[in-house]
Amino acid sequence: MTIEATSGARALGAPRFMPANPWAMLVFIVVTAAVVVPLVFLVLGSFSLAPLPTDLDLGELTFENYEEVWRDEGTARIFYNTVVYVAGATIFGSSAAVALAWLVERSNMPGKIWIYAGVPMTLAVPSMLQAMAWVLLLSPRIGFLNDFLQGTLGIGPINIYSLGGMIFIEGLRLVPTAFLMLVPLLRSMDPSLEEAAAMSGAAPVSTLRKVTARLMLPGLLAVVIYQMMTALEVFEVPGILGMPGGIYVFSTKIYSVLHSVTLQPNYGEANALAIVYLAIAIVATFLYARVIARSERFTIITGKGYRPRLADLGRWRWVALGGVILYLVLAVILPFLVFAFTSFQPFVRAPSFDAITGMTLRNYEHLFETAFVGKVLTNTLVLVIAASTLTVVISFIVSYVIVRTRFRARRVLDQLAFIPHAIPGIVMGLAFLWIFLHLDTWGLPIHGGITAMTIAFAIGYMAYGTRAMNAAILQVHKDLEEAAHMSGAARLRTMWRVFVPLMMPTFVGVWIWVMLHVIRTAGKPLMLYEGEENQVLAILMWNMWDEGYMEAVAALGTLLMVFLLAVTLLLRLAGFGRGTRAQGAAS
Repeated sequence: MTIEATSGARALGAPRFMPANPWAMLVFIVVTAAVVVPLVFLVLGSFSLAPLPTDLDLGELTFENYEEVWRDEGTARIFYNTVVYVAGATIFGSSAAVALAWLVERSNMPGKIWIYAGVPMTLAVPSMLQAMAWVLLLSPRIGFLNDFLQGTLGIGPINIYSLGGMIFIEGLRLVPTAFLMLVPLLRSMDPSLEEAAAMSGAAPVSTLRKVTARLMLPGLLAVVIYQMMTALEVFEVPGILGMPGGIYVFSTKIYSVLHSVTLQPNYGEANALAIVYLAIAIVATFLYARVIARSERFTIITGKGYRPRLADLGRWRWVALGGVILYLVLAVILPFLVFAFTSFQPFVRAPSFDAITGMTLRNYEHLFETAFVGKVLTNTLVLVIAASTLTVVISFIVSYVIVRTRFRARRVLDQLAFIPHAIPGIVMGLAFLWIFLHLDTWGLPIHGGITAMTIAFAIGYMAYGTRAMNAAILQVHKDLEEAAHMSGAARLRTMWRVFVPLMMPTFVGVWIWVMLHVIRTAGKPLMLYEGEENQVLAILMWNMWDEGYMEAVAALGTLLMVFLLAVTLLLRLAGFGRGTRAQGAAS
């Protein structure tokens, strides 16, 4: 090919933004503003003594908020609670996930295909509902399970309003994500080293400890750090189980400082606590990135064909199956059943013959008869559609600039898009609270409404969206764009006719992922909403639970869990269908 022909092909090829291209620069400026400006206000607010964020004065900044926070004896306790809670939940959740993944991939335990399908189904139970269900089971005052343990076995009562209770519930919640991350790691591991150890006379336990565990160490370490980041960020579990007992972690303390019923909100102190919280999260994110970056040195997949060696559990395979079923019962079946039972009761009471014969549909009828509930569901639907769609659009535009252009700052843009992943949801909500309150004074009244929550969710989930989009765009060969341009298609038409159809599976996947998280997350909405007319489903359930309407929460929670379980089941079936078709095509 001649130089002229090559130049012509490049001219007709996929559009590449030059460093000065205004469109790419605009994307960079918008993302920078969306990520950095709220953090700037968060930092400035931590030095401000103004009673309201709108009274912020750059000439009156002081370290007094930090002094107040660190002089407070409660801060050391909050730090201790946070460390114990995160470490305990991570150890419990990761250990259970490792055991489940190993049993599914490396043992002859029966029913593995159903277990592989069932464990991720626990993601359909929101953490807030899971915590509420276990309050109904193990509350010292009304707990159904406590009544049974005390009356039948003389044990208890077990207090779920404790650090141990928080660790137990959050640990259950962490298992499915870690399981999904560990299964491919075990499946792709070349078993030749394990077989060599076995042929050398090593016992199975010794092989597992000295060979398998060491080969898994980099990936396992990444999973553990990711789980720590997840536990550090969560608000709902410590909010439901810790706050009633006066057990605070950073996320719940920030919320309580701003939502005290007896004291005026202290925005400066909340910001100072948030900065400490943010610093811990950033360190965890940095460690996670370092582990991921160095993991290629521990390559365990070769080009040879191999089949993993299965461990023969003998009679213990049924014990292992029982352990897996116990996890599913604790994580999803028992919470669903206790919510469903309570939703049919006129008041909270333990299961009995009288309770069964006295079931009523009144709680469900009340939900459908109340116009306010309809408004909340409408708000939730609008928020879900708007936040999910905006996240997909923003993520695609940002990823297109990163992957398909020569924009000089594209790597910086990639890092900026990932920063929200390091920001806990409650901190992100607080940072945007300062922004939206200032926008109100500048003539943009979006504070407290669905628009504010939509923006916060879209920016927060941009990190996940861009990572998924980056990988998908890389798989779309540039020849397709070049062919469209050579046929005379304009840039936007090429985008619509080439990228959109090929990227549609990724668009749908990101949209559904965001939808599931928006429905189940309460931290950001609780920080940003104002007024009953702006409530969404998570806020309504939180407020109803706080006010003691447990039966109504059970009815709403049952309907929500049925919906999320149906969506998750459809996704799992679709995934198995694609896997079956792929295997059929390969055979």
